[in-house]
Amino acid sequence: MRTSRRTPRWARLGALSLVLVLFGAACSDDNNDSADKKQAPKTFVVRAGAHDTKDRNIAVTEFLPEKITVAVGTEVTWSWAETIEPHTATFAAGGALPPPGPPDVALFAPTPPAGPFEGTALVNSGLQPLGPAGAPDMKLTFAKAGSFQYYCVIHPLMTGTVEVTDDAAAADTPADVADRGDRELGGFLVEGEAAKKALESAEPRKETSGGVTTWFVEMGKTTEHTDVLAFAPTSPEIKAGDKVTFVNNSSAPHTASFGDVPQDPTDPAAAAPSPGPSPVTLGAGGFFNSGELPPNFPPGAGPPLAARSFTFNVPKAGAYEFVCILHIPSGMAGSIQAT
Repeated sequence: MRTSRRTPRWARLGALSLVLVLFGAACSDDNNDSADKKQAPKTFVVRAGAHDTKDRNIAVTEFLPEKITVAVGTEVTWSWAETIEPHTATFAAGGALPPPGPPDVALFAPTPPAGPFEGTALVNSGLQPLGPAGAPDMKLTFAKAGSFQYYCVIHPLMTGTVEVTDDAAAADTPADVADRGDRELGGFLVEGEAAKKALESAEPRKETSGGVTTWFVEMGKTTEHTDVLAFAPTSPEIKAGDKVTFVNNSSAPHTASFGDVPQDPTDPAAAAPSPGPSPVTLGAGGFFNSGELPPNFPPGAGPPLAARSFTFNVPKAGAYEFVCILHIPSGMAGSIQAT
């Protein structure tokens, strides 16, 4: 009689378990691959500025990332989803960057692309966002190889570059662009947070002449990659009869505005001193405004101090609240508590 040679039960179970493990691993790998594919960006997105999610006073004034490399025929999207403060993405005809001086207000309005971009015509997002509504993305397809520079109209240090190549293997992937933007953003936020700490911790400066004390308040602080949109704290020692002079040493324009301030930064009243030139005596009602004080730009070689400062007389004890009209969304505000 022929003896049957059966595989032991434990061996069959072990083999079945191994098959299940291997099958599960394969499925797991497939699932992970699917998850990775779902999470990987499919479009090229450059962020036009950003804000610190922990502190809206800190604005990153950079395109994120600053430089990308794409293949001919690639469409790139510029997004304002992470910024409170407005910026433009402006490609000038011929790739020229802006000259020093006030921004060209004509570029506050958009000039959309007429077709694939070759660098010979102006393409401009316009100033985005303005108001509470979200800003539309700007999309631009690059038609030929070359190096294309662009900039933000109101932040002349905020520039970017798109390198367009015929060699698709040398181009970034959308994930490369997203990851590099994240890394750059992380470093810039550390820089901005340190700058705000320095602004807030500086000892208030004062001068006394003829028995009258003048206190000085710094309007914001600029680093290579950020703007701190906050006033330095005012001194708790301000008294009735003192003066307070606001000084703009940053690379962004600012106002010091008291009372019934307009909420729209494009309102002509925001730009003009009110009720007259410096010095102005604060009152209980009305609108008291430095007007738009220009930035110290180029850094250290901007307009004279007299053009970048404005003085208010503090006539009596009380609280005097003020804002920068241009940066209300970023919470740029303060108060004088006079005794």
